[in-house]
Amino acid sequence: MRYAGVESAMYSPSALGKQLQINAAVADVVKELPPWVRHIRYDIAQDWSGQLAIFFRVLLSDEASKTGRLRDVTTRVVWRMSEKLDLPDLGLFPHFNFRSESEQAKLNEPAWV
Repeated sequence: MRYAGVESAMYSPSALGKQLQINAAVADVVKELPPWVRHIRYDIAQDWSGQLAIFFRVLLSDEASKTGRLRDVTTRVVWRMSEKLDLPDLGLFPHFNFRSESEQAKLNEPAWV
């Protein structure tokens, strides 16, 4: 698995020390939610307000992206990631972005691979 990040100067000391914890939590959530969650990538950077944040990119199966299931799956991802990580303790504000495999195939953005 590959996890993206920004320059290390952008990381808070707390986030640097917890990167292994973040990676483990991401791997656990992916293992808990198949076949709906294909993978999760993230970056740590400042958000629009200048606050240090973690930006999760969650790739979902097309089946998970269907109307009747999407809300449940996205809620479970956010809940499980929040349960596994004490993001306020890390000094990170979480942002979650979701995309289906079909959307990614059309957009073909490398950051989502």
